[in-house]
Amino acid sequence: SNADQTYCDRLVQDTPMLTGHGRLSEQQVDRIILQLNRYYPQILTNKEAEKFRNPKASLRVRLCDLMSHLQRSGERDCQEFYRALYIHAQPLHSRLPSRHAL
Repeated sequence: SNADQTYCDRLVQDTPMLTGHGRLSEQQVDRIILQLNRYYPQILTNKEAEKFRNPKASLRVRLCDLMSHLQRSGERDCQEFYRALYIHAQPLHSRLPSRHAL
């Protein structure tokens, strides 16, 4: 059932929407990455945060890389991502496919 969905499951389900064109702004992504790095350096090291914030790569590529990184890192990291998303992109957070499945 959907109630048994882990945060990692949710992230897999939500990634297509989160990485969709124009869903998250550069600024929102920046704030989310900074929050994960600042409060939870074990989730994103300074080096990783720099990589995901590098404007030389397209926002979409960086987001896809971030989603893969979080999925590999595990449940707590995915949960913290959702917390950051809720804080910095609440309207998008409330429209996520996984929210409607609940």
